[in-house]
Amino acid sequence: MSDEVDEFYIMTSEDPDQMLLYSMPNLPDDLKNDWMFGTPFTIEPDEPIEVEIQEGFEKSKPLAYFDEPPVASQEFVDALNEAGVDNIMAYDVVLVSEDGKIKLEGYKAINVIGLVKAAGPGTVYLGDSRLIDAGIDGLELEPRSIKGLLMFRLAEDTSAVVVHEKVKKHLESKGFESLVFTEPDDYFSL
Repeated sequence: MSDEVDEFYIMTSEDPDQMLLYSMPNLPDDLKNDWMFGTPFTIEPDEPIEVEIQEGFEKSKPLAYFDEPPVASQEFVDALNEAGVDNIMAYDVVLVSEDGKIKLEGYKAINVIGLVKAAGPGTVYLGDSRLIDAGIDGLELEPRSIKGLLMFRLAEDTSAVVVHEKVKKHLESKGFESLVFTEPDDYFSL
């Protein structure tokens, strides 16, 4: 039996010149559906979904992956699929300026199917919350909870998208700029 442990990372994006987006528009059944729930939608959204570019950032750098809201380029989604990620639902998105003059196509909204309660006993919490919005200063992942997923949302902090090392390496090999992969021990969120 192998003692090798799978490595996981929290994936975000960061660039000083990045375009900023407003939140996703409401989903058709927003009482039961949310991009952070990690479950398939009960009612599919109309496509393309228009995500508004924040005023003053229309000419900033559009990223291949925006962690909030969960939007990525088609090339990024294709790379996830190539890496073996098979638990995402992708919806056509158009990034639109407030005045409607700028429209960027070729983007997808990503619903990551899989909300996993994977924080182990060594996780350092910054408050009383242990689900959805927990403040964390150092995360220990419990491998048995992950059950073979290559990408998932962390149930304790649903803004955290966790990816397997295999996905990290594949995305890096594709040359996507602005991706940040944080080791669980170094993860911090309020």
